[in-house]
Amino acid sequence: MEAALYRVAQESVTNAQRHAQHATRVQVNVSGTATDVQLAVSDDGARTSPAPNHSGYGLIGMTERVTLFGGTLIAGPNPDRGWTVRAVLPRHGAAP
Repeated sequence: MEAALYRVAQESVTNAQRHAQHATRVQVNVSGTATDVQLAVSDDGARTSPAPNHSGYGLIGMTERVTLFGGTLIAGPNPDRGWTVRAVLPRHGAAP
C-alpha cells in the first residue's frame, strides 16, 4: 500500500508540474484512521481546457493502482482554482 500511495503522489505532483498553469503551490496531505489512509494532492493552477488528443494514462493508471487495493480515487477541478487528486485506501488487516 505504501508503494501505491507513493506512486499516486508522485504522478499527481508530476501532473501538476506539467498541467497546472501559473500554479504557485502544490500541496500533498496524507492522513489516516484505523481503517484507511487518505492522500490528497492539490494545486492552485489556472483552469484550462484539456489538450486535444491528450493520450496520457496518468489518471487511468492511478485509478487502477488504487482499486487493486480496494480503494477509490477521485480527481477533478477545485471549486475556484486548481485541481485535486484524492485517494483512499483501506488498511488491510484493520479490525472491522
